[in-house]
Amino acid sequence: MFIFRWLSIVFIVTAVMLLGADLVGTLEKKALVIRSLQTVLLLFNYDATQALVAHLPPQVVQVSVMIVETPGWITFSLLAFVFAVIAPSNKHVRPLPPPPPIPRSPARASELTQRLHAALRPL
Repeated sequence: MFIFRWLSIVFIVTAVMLLGADLVGTLEKKALVIRSLQTVLLLFNYDATQALVAHLPPQVVQVSVMIVETPGWITFSLLAFVFAVIAPSNKHVRPLPPPPPIPRSPARASELTQRLHAALRPL
């Protein structure tokens, strides 16, 4: 389970970095820039679409190419969410202690009641 938690954190960090890269690109070009996972992999000289078409059965190619063509940060965010659901934290959260009682004296309570009645008395 530790591996799934660790991978989830790594995927979240990667998704945030890709989202930041898209944001910086958008600010530089003054136009919306959203890089797909395919575009990010092409920066490393790896054509994922061509590799998927060559090595996967025809029934799975269309779905896998669609996943590779989605924005990279969305893909990694969904992977991180899946891994986080698979391996939830095993820390037990203690409930908060109840608040301390409000100290009230009878004299103070009667004074507050008199003020309330005076405020509500019709003019």
